[in-house]
Amino acid sequence: MKFSKDSAHVVEIFSSLQGEGLYLGERQIFLRFGGCNLKCDYCDEPETIPLASGKRMTQEEVRSAILKLHLQRFHRSVSLTGGEPLLHVEFLEELIPWIHQQGLRAYLETNGTLPAALEKLKHHLHVIAADIKIPSSVRLDLWEKHREFLAVAPEKTFIKIVLTQTSKPEEVERAVAMIQSVSEEIPLVLQPATPVSSTLNPAERVQPMSDLLVWEIARKASRFLRKVKVIPQQHPVWNLS
Repeated sequence: MKFSKDSAHVVEIFSSLQGEGLYLGERQIFLRFGGCNLKCDYCDEPETIPLASGKRMTQEEVRSAILKLHLQRFHRSVSLTGGEPLLHVEFLEELIPWIHQQGLRAYLETNGTLPAALEKLKHHLHVIAADIKIPSSVRLDLWEKHREFLAVAPEKTFIKIVLTQTSKPEEVERAVAMIQSVSEEIPLVLQPATPVSSTLNPAERVQPMSDLLVWEIARKASRFLRKVKVIPQQHPVWNLS
């Protein structure tokens, strides 16, 4: 399926509080794109994975929806999320300068595997919230893609790693070493998984890693990175989607 600068598959556009990561609790406008290049075990938005998910919206339609929300109440930024928003890089190249013109920051939420797309947008983004997908979560080896991605814009990026009961400490240690090799200043958020039905095996339920193991991993990571935080996803606590 070909994406374009004029239109994109959009699942929803709404105002809410950021529920995870370093900007937890900040009100944002969320622009959720359809389509993802990965299928993660713990995905909490599985309906966005198919490339044709959502509905086709034009630049004008997306801008109108964002502006309407922004006029209703104060926002500092637009979260570009998904799915995987970098699949819509041509659309974002047109949209993000307009977002800036409205006095809003561009906040990208990404799976951190599309460095060429990020290269096109990095100068226009204020924050890059990038996941590192450890092999136990996606059944894929994405280490080199993540390394290339981090090298593109480390000064704007913070990393999130979701930890499930099947996550292996040695995988997280490898991720920490990779982050440190780029810069020890890159913040790391360890996020215990929210219980959901497994995307890879719907008969199973994903559970978070034990608290004791999470804290032990955080303690070890803090030896190599300057900012390590444990921040569970808060949407279920707030009863927000």
